[in-house]
Amino acid sequence: MKIIKADRIITGDGSTVLPDGAVLIDGDRIKKVGTLEELQRIAPEAETEICDGCTLLPGLIDMHVHISGLYQRPEKAEMQANPAYLMLLVYKQLQDALSVGITTLRGVGEAKGIGEAVRKGYHKGYIKGPRYITCERSLTRTGGHGSTGEVAKIEVDGPWNLRQAVRNNFKEGADWIKVMNSHRDSMSEYTLEELCAVTDEVHRYHRKCAIHAGTYESVAYAVEAGFDTIEHGCFLDEELCAKAIEKGLAWVPTVFVYLNAADYMRRITPNPTKAEQRGIDFLDETVEAYYKNFLRNYKAGILMATGTDICFPEMFITPIYSEIETFVKLGLTPLEAIQCATENGAKILDMADEIGLVKEGLCADLLLVKGDPAERIEDVENVEQVYRAGELLVNNKR
Repeated sequence: MKIIKADRIITGDGSTVLPDGAVLIDGDRIKKVGTLEELQRIAPEAETEICDGCTLLPGLIDMHVHISGLYQRPEKAEMQANPAYLMLLVYKQLQDALSVGITTLRGVGEAKGIGEAVRKGYHKGYIKGPRYITCERSLTRTGGHGSTGEVAKIEVDGPWNLRQAVRNNFKEGADWIKVMNSHRDSMSEYTLEELCAVTDEVHRYHRKCAIHAGTYESVAYAVEAGFDTIEHGCFLDEELCAKAIEKGLAWVPTVFVYLNAADYMRRITPNPTKAEQRGIDFLDETVEAYYKNFLRNYKAGILMATGTDICFPEMFITPIYSEIETFVKLGLTPLEAIQCATENGAKILDMADEIGLVKEGLCADLLLVKGDPAERIEDVENVEQVYRAGELLVNNKR
């Protein structure tokens, strides 16, 4: 057993900070949360670590990653031809995610077999890192967003073919199903009938599904069809948000990447074609939409969680700090933003009885940082230690 004592504990519920808090870890569980003196009476034999100037909070949850995405990657052809080479990239990116305090990832579109391989690797003890919830390959219409293969996909059309694709994905090891349904124009790429077939089939399995919905029509169809999480969704206006809340849907807005995407595209296409310029203009529109809809939707009560969605090879795979800090920039308190990166993700994953809070009985997924993120959100970047299921996997303490 081990006791960790910090200056404070941010529990992850959006409001609670425990001054001079301590946690007793027993195996992979949080046995008790209390004062140092109380925990030492309960477990006098436990190792005690005093972490002055630090804050303890739950391990972070990134709900939107592509750890095997090959967009713009110069090694794309080699990695597509050699799965062993691709797995080296996947392993590196899992470790990168862990290094910033992420203890749970949801992969929303990976090369065939990646998610299942990672799951088996953890089970056998071959690798250690964040727990991995996988959608396996995403579903996209013929010629639709993601159909190039840079983000792994199943290209499929029609309600019954989509049902079969859902079944195949579950057979191959998917935990969730992900649908790609828009790009940089105004339309929904799938019909409402097709999308309803997906959600009906997924929910028959008592599973959940996510949808890439980056245009107004795609968001409207996503809400109507009842996708459990709306990814991106900057055009989730007041009326659609109310319908989403009524249906119990959640939102993973991936704000940071979109707020920077237009500038990125300008850098890599200094002399854009007309089509490329239309794409850049669309990305500028998404920024306006986020500023209009984000805070209002949060205050309306939609369940919101953090996701990073980085596909650019020169960027860090999971800049979750930047997403959390962007949530604060757009109007959330630091504690609310941290809740979006912890408890809210756990709720969406139906894992609130396992992860997402510093709470007795839950899994000991813990992040220790220097400073006080409740007052200065940037302190969430100062990673000292990361525990995954009670095991210290990252230690930057001197």
